[in-house]
Amino acid sequence: MNKPNHKTDLSSKWLSGMEDPEGFKAKMIEQRELFKRFYELLDQKVKANDKSQLKKDNYDSPNWDRRQADSIGYSRCLEEIKALLHYTQE
Repeated sequence: MNKPNHKTDLSSKWLSGMEDPEGFKAKMIEQRELFKRFYELLDQKVKANDKSQLKKDNYDSPNWDRRQADSIGYSRCLEEIKALLHYTQE
């Protein structure tokens, strides 16, 4: 199997509306290691949030449902950002 070409795997969301998409793409690829580290930090946040959601103490709270909804929304946001940075993981 061929290794993915990172220049073509960059999300179209990054390039939409750019005046110089090829130049921007080159800069993104150039900074791949920086974005890879950012992806890793986001992944750590997602895992910590998931672990926090499972604590039994959370169920004793009278506003558990709101905390749960907030936590799920936070995770969803982090996952969306990670999806934009997926090209760094290939």
